[in-house]
Amino acid sequence: MDSISHILIGAVAGEIVAGNKLGKKAALWGAIIASLPDLDVIAQPFLSPAKSLLFHRGPTHSIIFCILLAPLIAKLLTIIHKKTRKNFTDWIKVCSWCLFSHIFIDCFNSYGTAIFYPFSNVRVAFDCIGIVDIFLILPLIIALLCFIFIKRGSRMRKIIASSAMALSVLYVGFTVLNKISLEQKIKLFFDKQNISYNRILTSPLPLTNLVWLVIVEDEDGFFSANYNLKQKQIHYKRYFTKNHYLAENFEKNPEFMRLVRFSKGFYCLSEKENNDIIFYDLRIASFEFDGMSDLDKAVFTHRLKLNENGELVIKHNYPKRKVDWEKLKRYYQQVMRDDEHDF
Repeated sequence: MDSISHILIGAVAGEIVAGNKLGKKAALWGAIIASLPDLDVIAQPFLSPAKSLLFHRGPTHSIIFCILLAPLIAKLLTIIHKKTRKNFTDWIKVCSWCLFSHIFIDCFNSYGTAIFYPFSNVRVAFDCIGIVDIFLILPLIIALLCFIFIKRGSRMRKIIASSAMALSVLYVGFTVLNKISLEQKIKLFFDKQNISYNRILTSPLPLTNLVWLVIVEDEDGFFSANYNLKQKQIHYKRYFTKNHYLAENFEKNPEFMRLVRFSKGFYCLSEKENNDIIFYDLRIASFEFDGMSDLDKAVFTHRLKLNENGELVIKHNYPKRKVDWEKLKRYYQQVMRDDEHDF
């Protein structure tokens, strides 16, 4: 999730767990602690592009990391706030809830979270919540605004915080059911058309759960489309050929295999000038709100090239993407569209 979501979840969780005992410090430190796992980005400049992809949401997002770190932070906080030394158990609760909330919610994105590290490198990704989702954080924002007008120690604060968190959790459950329903419809559609396919991947576009990116793999490539929840229609975008043969000179290279692993095999290649190969990860919905109609704006793209020594050099491509008013208007129109298109 984005940093704001983690901060909001941590602040509300801190209030629920120990707001009545630790006061405003519970919400404040809850927001900070809930952001700590993402400090792994500090190491990314020192890692290769492929390794940095897998390091993020890696060791610092594991269950073991949370278990080991929670008591250490709790002890530090009792030192910083000497008057709360007798509240060590309360601090452990705040730390545990906030750290686990971080890795829990990250599992519902498309990026993948290595919660079982170091026992397993499996990256959990339920692909049912966008990196930013307004409906997820809206109850939390309202709760924090309510705290401004409710005095400290009031039982109403915990009731509001608990209600807001419950609504957010229910929304997460809705996104799971929404994804299951969507994939059943996609499979039914292809079965009725007698179209063969290997795999289906769905993930929501940013901001809401109303428009989804749909990637359908066959032997040669990927169908890319958007699904509009309001209209209950699939809007075809494009077909991308895999071109995996372009990697024949380095397909066993460890760095290349890391890219493949990160993409879960949902990638295609294209050849550019100077014999450079571009690696496009198709899984992450772009903030361009066009599904994957423009590969060059994919969130994760990498330029691959063999140097003079025959060694593979990988560089991350940074697409020229930005969020502006025009793109937000296009997204709103896409969510509210009433035209009917199909495959």
